[in-house]
Order: sequence, then C-alpha cells, then structure tokens
Amino acid sequence: MGTYYVDNDVGATGGTGTQQDPYGIETAIGAASAGDVFYWRGGGEGDVSCGHTLEFSAGGTDAAPVRWVGTDDDWVPVGANEPPLTGVDGNDGAYTIVRVSGMYQIFEGIRIHNSLQGRYGGVVGCEVASRGVLMRNVRAHDCGVGFSSSNKGHVFAHCEAHDVAFGFDTDSAVVECFGCTAYDAEYHAFRALAGMRIVGCRAHHVGGNGVEFYHDNALAKSPLTIERLSVHDCVHGVNINAYASSSANVFAVTNSLLSTCSGYAVNVTEPVGQLGVLLHNGSWNCSAGQVPAGRVGLISEGWVTLGSSPFIDAANGNLGLNRSTAARGAAADGGDLGAVQRGVERVGYPAIGLV
Repeated sequence: MGTYYVDNDVGATGGTGTQQDPYGIETAIGAASAGDVFYWRGGGEGDVSCGHTLEFSAGGTDAAPVRWVGTDDDWVPVGANEPPLTGVDGNDGAYTIVRVSGMYQIFEGIRIHNSLQGRYGGVVGCEVASRGVLMRNVRAHDCGVGFSSSNKGHVFAHCEAHDVAFGFDTDSAVVECFGCTAYDAEYHAFRALAGMRIVGCRAHHVGGNGVEFYHDNALAKSPLTIERLSVHDCVHGVNINAYASSSANVFAVTNSLLSTCSGYAVNVTEPVGQLGVLLHNGSWNCSAGQVPAGRVGLISEGWVTLGSSPFIDAANGNLGLNRSTAARGAAADGGDLGAVQRGVERVGYPAIGLV
C-alpha cells in the first residue's frame, strides 16, 4: 500500500510516482495494487487526451480498494461539491473513454468527456465492468452514454452526466445511484434493466424519460427502487415497460416530484405481471396525467397534483424546491413530500462492499 501522484502534464506515461516526478496516468494504472492511493493533479483543463480506451484493470480488495483522487494544481483533493479539474479527454475517439475492469476501486473528483460525435454518438464515457466500484463526484459529458454498468455491485454517488444520449445506463443487478444528476440527455436520463436503486437523483431537459425501466425475464425478481427523484422536462417522468412479459416486473416509486412531462408522471406500459408501489409522489404540468388508468397490480397512494412548479428555476436546471411549494411539507393527504429535496440536502452513500 502506498501513496502516489499523477499529473497529466507529463503525458500518459513516465514518472516515478512522487510529487516531484509524478506518474503519467497509464504508468500509474500499470503500477496500481490493493490499498494504493493515487492523487491525480488538475490544472487548467487538466485533461489528458487519450488515443484508446483507458483501462483501469488493476483492482484492490473490499478492505483495501485502489483509490483515484482528483486534486487541484496544489494536490488538494477536489471537494464533494466542486467540479473536477482533472481527467480524460476522449479526443473525439470512437471508443469507450474509461473502462473500469478491476474490482474494488474508488474514483473521486474525475472528469471524462469528448467522444466521437458527442451526445449523438454511441460511445461510452465511463464503463464499469467490475464489482465493488464506487464513483463519487465523477462527471461524464459530451459522449453517447455518460455511465454504463455491465456488472453488479457498485455505486454512483453524486455523479453527473450531461450532453449525452443516455445519462446512466445499466444492464445488471445491484447498481445504486445516490444524489446523481443527468441533464441535456438526448434519450433517457436513467435506463435500467433491473435491480437499480435510484435515491435523491435529479433529471432535467431529457428527450426521452427521466427513468426508463425495461424488463428482462432473467432479472425479473430484482426490483427497481426510486426514492426522492426530481424530474423536469421529459416525456414520462418514470416509464415502466415490461414488453408484455408474463413475469413480474417489480418496482417502487416513492417521495418523488415529476414536473412538465409531455406524457405521464409515471407510465406503466404493460399491465401484465406488474407489481408496483407508488407512494407519496407529486406532479405538476404532466400532459397525460399521473398514472394510466386501469393498470392492475399497482398500489398507488398519496398522489398530489401541485398548482405550480415546485422547483426554483427548473428551466435553468435548478431543481431545488421553492419555499412556497406544498412539496416542502406534509402533502394534503398527509404524505410527506418534504423528503424529496429539503433545501440542498445531499444524500449519503454506503460502503462499496455490495457483492
């Protein structure tokens, strides 16, 4: 276990890992082992151009993960609410920019951006292909998919995806998003096959749905759980689509606010096999209404139709709540919509050992 330093200014390779002679990022990846901490320096744009996928293959253990910590020019770690100053520029390449294939790694304060054709292409900004990975305050933008999950057992905490086709896209079970934001998405902000937990997240200016849940029989018993979701300007706030599957499609949407949807606040496209819970949610200006009528297998209580937008300045991405909105306190039926977003409250996150 050791502490090492990485600086994009030295290029992708080179260095010995000290502050005086920092690693290039590819040299650092090759040297990583369990328990190592790498401080990744920023300055100016702070991005190293990449001519291929940057593969973080050297993992750690549950007790001793490998940590990659973005810093400023003076090696001070970027704060949880501050924009990352260092990371990887995809350099308009037609490849996944960053791929995490080693188990038990933590990434903090890193930026990943600029793939071929940007938000209109199919290139992934960051693919997590291993277990036990925590991404905290990592931002992906100007790529086809911001964050892609192809394995289970990891967490995205306070991450952000923007100017993308899809914000967070998972085809695996046991993936959790805490306090994440996706905006300016061509299609969906969050797309899940099954087993995704979305807590305290926000989505706005989305060409498709805030959350798109598409069904797979093999993962039918892995539920979608949504808590304290804020969505503005999309088609459906949440879309549950079983594609006429005969297996149960299990989901819960609670304490969430869905605003200015051209469709439903929560749309359930196939009534067959649905096991859904909708509790204490609020909506405003959803053209088609709250939930389609006649959907069987749903427990739906506590819906509140708000008289005005609950958000401070949703058009410009501020989904904080107005002090006057009913969503700040008890709803008319007694449901607590204040749990959705109390001021600037940030959602916590668990340890990375999720397998």
